[in-house]
Amino acid sequence: MAMVAWLFTALVITQTYTANLASMLTVQKLEASISNIETLQKINASVGNGKGTFVKTYLEEVLDFPAESIKSYTTPNDLVDALRNKEIAAAFLEVPFAKLFLARFCKEFMIAGPTYLIGGFGFAFPRGYPLLRDVDKALLKVSESGKYRKLEESMIGSEKCEDTDVKDESSSLSPNSFFILFVLSGGVSTIALTLYTISAHKSCVQQNAIWRLMLAVIKRWRNHNRGFSRRVSDLPQTELKNCPKATNLQIQV
Repeated sequence: MAMVAWLFTALVITQTYTANLASMLTVQKLEASISNIETLQKINASVGNGKGTFVKTYLEEVLDFPAESIKSYTTPNDLVDALRNKEIAAAFLEVPFAKLFLARFCKEFMIAGPTYLIGGFGFAFPRGYPLLRDVDKALLKVSESGKYRKLEESMIGSEKCEDTDVKDESSSLSPNSFFILFVLSGGVSTIALTLYTISAHKSCVQQNAIWRLMLAVIKRWRNHNRGFSRRVSDLPQTELKNCPKATNLQIQV
């Protein structure tokens, strides 16, 4: 029973460790530190955007961010440094730039919160421009034929992840991830085996002592019976020696 109890304990520890490891890996992959605009505004956090874009105006006039909380950056590397140094808590980028940014820095950053739809980019031509209809047809043809999506995928696919120095602890599991589990399982199994061996040894010693006691009692009982039988067998011979013969008894009568 003790062996079964210890093995059950090892099983519980194994399942608990595996569940905790799975939960930690899931949380590392899915959760972001800040997931909505309300949290940013509540803590009065600074946010970043690309310099020279309409995003700053959108943040001020539509999303109601204070102007002093908005910082503009020229290059993606400047934006990355600001995020790493916690100068800003989040960055607002146009969707195409955001996709390229995440393709380049794929391990360290992620998209959080909703995507805000706006008008997008446009082309301005003089009134009565003769090629306006041809441009519209070309844009519709590119969009409807799927060339636009293929172009987007090729541009994003050409970007290589540059943050290779960031440790990706959640990408894969190695034997080191289960080192503690092996130690716990081996330790509990060793303790259970040791206790079982000690218990079995004590049981054998007790059984040997009982058998020795029983053999000693039987041996003493047998010796006692032998001595009693000898005394009984010697008693008639003594009485015959002391008693008168039968002929003498008849004469006296």
